[in-house]
Amino acid sequence: MRTRFCLGAFALLFIFAPAHLPAAETRCPFDETKLEFVGSPLEQAKCLLRPVAEFGLLGQPLTTLPGPLESLIGRPVTVNKEKLEHYLEQHAIQETEIGGAITNVLRAKYFVIHDVSAPNYHAQSFPTNINDADWKWNDLNRWRSNQAAHFFVNRLGQSVAPHTLTTPWRATKLESRVLGEKSRGLFVHTELIQPRRADPQGHPGNDGIAPLPGFTEAQLDRLALLYLVASMEHGTWMVPAYHAAIDAGIPDGHDDPQNFDLTLWANRLAALLETVRAEGDPLNQRNTDFNRR
Repeated sequence: MRTRFCLGAFALLFIFAPAHLPAAETRCPFDETKLEFVGSPLEQAKCLLRPVAEFGLLGQPLTTLPGPLESLIGRPVTVNKEKLEHYLEQHAIQETEIGGAITNVLRAKYFVIHDVSAPNYHAQSFPTNINDADWKWNDLNRWRSNQAAHFFVNRLGQSVAPHTLTTPWRATKLESRVLGEKSRGLFVHTELIQPRRADPQGHPGNDGIAPLPGFTEAQLDRLALLYLVASMEHGTWMVPAYHAAIDAGIPDGHDDPQNFDLTLWANRLAALLETVRAEGDPLNQRNTDFNRR
């Protein structure tokens, strides 16, 4: 896909699909009366987390989701708020990184996963330092004023939130072209920093090739935390979704996220939940004190 990126304004614009993108990439059914996708939250997630291949080609809906997603989505969040706040304090994570204080007033139902698809290195290889602090696209100041999403997560696992979680914001064609104003506030949008380069077999100017692995473990760790925070703000575990699946069947649809490892993300979420739930426990505190000696 071809990405237009305004370097001067640090702003993501639109990702345009190649002309040959099959119309068969149909959207998951959406009930405009209920303002939600059809089916239980778990069924919705299985459709919205279809594997995304190059140029936005989607796989079949999943039959199962990796744990703990299968047992969480759509159910009340039982994580203790004080323990989560303790975890954030212990890791020096500020409210500006996670979209504000946790107030349990979030209307949004869907946690949408994007990638920025930038910069495009075209025929060049990816730099060897894309996962390092000296790669300029990992500088959060580049994204701090970008209004395209609620969150941006760099490849070091750091995040910035141009919008608070409760700020209604639209960032997909489903919202802007199909549903219109009534969709405002239904989706939380997270952009993962990921460069692209051109596929020699694609159309001129395409950005079809993403790195392998697509995202670092540190990125997936921060994405897991943002998903936990957003779900806790909502009250129940939100439906995670890929941008490509949200916009499937819409002209000029998107192809992100590329090379997203759903199983690894689920594993990192499980590890995070175990850690947060142990926060403040006497045994955990003794182990922490011992490790600091």
